[in-house]
Amino acid sequence: MSSNFSRFPPNSTQGNHQDDHVEHQCYCPAHLDLSAPKDSVADWVGSGKPLHQGEFISLVTFKDGTSTILHNGCGGSAIRFALEACEREVEEEVIGHITREAMETAGIYEEYKKTFGETVSVRFGALNPTGQFYPIMEGGDEFQFDRDTNTCETLITDFQQFIRSLTFDPVALSEATAWEEEWEDSHPSENEDDSSEYDSSEHESGEEEE
Repeated sequence: MSSNFSRFPPNSTQGNHQDDHVEHQCYCPAHLDLSAPKDSVADWVGSGKPLHQGEFISLVTFKDGTSTILHNGCGGSAIRFALEACEREVEEEVIGHITREAMETAGIYEEYKKTFGETVSVRFGALNPTGQFYPIMEGGDEFQFDRDTNTCETLITDFQQFIRSLTFDPVALSEATAWEEEWEDSHPSENEDDSSEYDSSEHESGEEEE
């Protein structure tokens, strides 16, 4: 993981020093206050959605070798958006219910698209109690983006098909569920209040929106 603040979003490991139980934050626009721009990428640190043990996550690796973690379907949505050849309309939704206009107001639209356009691979799994990636899928859980032999359009299609093909390993899923229940029992107030505007429920069964 990198602490480089030269690009948006910040790395998921940044901004979690206030809670020893939180190893990562998801900096998907759906979890951020987009009402005004920040002076720098570093100013966004600590404003993401805290990720806790047992949560479903996307581990995204970029072409420079660095990687970051996002909440469940946020990673897939970010990558698909970045691969699109056409530009979204101002009022069009980009990530969940977040529009291009909202992202441009916050000054992150172009940088977010550029950053995730450099994705080389993504894995889908869960977060273990020490903040590491934990595999919960049967078979392969990683999709690699080969831009040398594929167009952006075929990559999007293949990526969506890959997500739909994912199936849970029952034993690993049970372990991740137990971790999440343990966290929820010890953080009841945090579990009751989730202000995210992004509904990722369709991704929890291994599906991706069209």
